[in-house]
Amino acid sequence: MKKILVPTDLSDISVNALKLAIEIADKSDGEIYLVNFLDHPLGRGFNTMGESDQQLVDEENFYMIQLVRKTHERVGNIAAQFADHPGKIHYEVFDEGFDEGMTMYVKEKEIDLVVMGTTGEKSAEEFFTGNHTERTIEKVSCPIISIKENHGWADLGHIVLGVDLKNAADDKMGKAIGYLNDLALSLDAKVDVVHVADAGDSHHSLYEKQLKDFAGRHGLMNYEVSVTENDDKEMGLIAFALSQGAGLLGVLSQAEGGFFRVFTHSTSEEITKEAQLPVLTINLNTI
Repeated sequence: MKKILVPTDLSDISVNALKLAIEIADKSDGEIYLVNFLDHPLGRGFNTMGESDQQLVDEENFYMIQLVRKTHERVGNIAAQFADHPGKIHYEVFDEGFDEGMTMYVKEKEIDLVVMGTTGEKSAEEFFTGNHTERTIEKVSCPIISIKENHGWADLGHIVLGVDLKNAADDKMGKAIGYLNDLALSLDAKVDVVHVADAGDSHHSLYEKQLKDFAGRHGLMNYEVSVTENDDKEMGLIAFALSQGAGLLGVLSQAEGGFFRVFTHSTSEEITKEAQLPVLTINLNTI
C-alpha cells in the first residue's frame, strides 16, 4: 500500500482518518495524499504552493479564489500537524467536485488505498444518495477504509474478513484477495475469515471447510477460519471482531449505486454505519 489517499473536508473526522493512514503508511513505507475536493476557477494550474499560472481578476471569481487559497492553507496546516511523520504527506485542493474528483484522483495517481472518515449517520437524504463514504465505495477502483471520529485504536495486526458463503462468487474475488494480502503483509497482520451462521445452526465444521476452500482457492495468506452465530449477520460480524480485539473489519461488497440503494440491502453499508472499528470495503463491481 504505497499510495494512500485521505480526502479531507477539514473536519476532525477527516483528521482521525489521516492518523490511521499515517499508521498504515509507517508500516508500509507509503506516501499519503491529503486532498480537499473543490470545483474552482483556478483550474488544474493551481499547484501545491497555492499559486496559479492564471491571472484571474474577474470580480465574479474573486470570492472563490480566496476560498480556494484559504482552503489550501488550512489543508497545509493539517498536514503540518504531523510533520514528525517520517513519510511524505502531499496535500492539495483538487479542481473537481467530490464524487468525480475521487474517481479521477484515484485513477490519475494510481492510489492503492483510500482512508476516509465517516459519521455513520442515517438520514432520508442518504437513503437515496448515500453519504460520501458509500458513494466512494460505489465508484472507486481500490479498497476503502472508513473510520469514525470516536474510534479507539486497536490492533491492526488482526483483520477480520466477513464472508457470506452463499454469495462467495469467484468473479474478481482473486483480485480482491490480492488487495487484502497486500494490506495484511504491509501491516504484518493475521486475517480471520469468518462466516456468520444462523443462531442454532450446527454445521460449523462444514462451514469451516468451505471457508478453508474459499481462502485456498483465492490465495489468501496467513489466515485462520472461524464460524460464529447470529441471526443479524452485520451485528454478528461486528460482535465477533470486537470480541477478538480486531483492529480492522473487512467486507467484500457488491454495492450498487443510484436507486438500487432503495431496493437492495447492502451488508457493507450497514456495517460501515454500525461498526465503531475501522471497516475495509473492497467493491467487487469496481476493482
